[in-house]
Amino acid sequence: MDESILLKIGLTGNESKIYMILLEMGEAIASDLAKKTDISRPHVYDSINRLMEKGLCSYVIKNNKKYFKAASPKEIINYLDEEKDKISDKQKEIRGILPELLRIHSERKAKTSVEVFEGKEGLKTVLMDIVNYGEDFVAFGATENFPKVFPLFSEIFVKRRQQKDIKAKIVVVKGEKPIETKLNSYRWIPKEYGLPSSTIIYGDKTAILLWTGIGIIIKSREVADSYRSYFKLLWKIGKK
Repeated sequence: MDESILLKIGLTGNESKIYMILLEMGEAIASDLAKKTDISRPHVYDSINRLMEKGLCSYVIKNNKKYFKAASPKEIINYLDEEKDKISDKQKEIRGILPELLRIHSERKAKTSVEVFEGKEGLKTVLMDIVNYGEDFVAFGATENFPKVFPLFSEIFVKRRQQKDIKAKIVVVKGEKPIETKLNSYRWIPKEYGLPSSTIIYGDKTAILLWTGIGIIIKSREVADSYRSYFKLLWKIGKK
């Protein structure tokens, strides 16, 4: 018989060999099993002990020697039934602690992560993440650079926002010409508050865009809230 079937039900290679030999021989002492299987005697005893734990092996003593016997193959079904019950019990235990495991997983995901994207395609990736997030956002700094760097993609960006009705409040430095769209509300601040980069805050993420070709996404509720507070200050200072 193909021993691989016994491997599939959870027996080790040594356990499978010994069980099959015992079925064929009826009974055998450890030294005979070692010769027949080429398994060292210590490993033979280890395997026999595990087979006995599974209910697939027993022994009798004759002339002060242990003779091992294979249990009826029907016991394999009983063994599998017991394993099924054990798995069922384990599933119940896991279900009991699942809420706690999910909480830990959620907390791990909530930790700060920073991603850096390079080149124009990298900047596009950052901007599309804002659209894919699908929520209103706030922004400040170097706002007119977007249509200058991406004359076509900036139009696509606005159209995608229109499809999802993503609105934005944006603080603009006086003298700049931001994108014209009903989705955006603007307030203007003096030039001395201007920045060379653009900062966009959406959900628990903060995107920082250096229009020379570097985009950064910081995923952190604390960082986002901090930048959002700074935005609120600029928005309060800004003129309609």
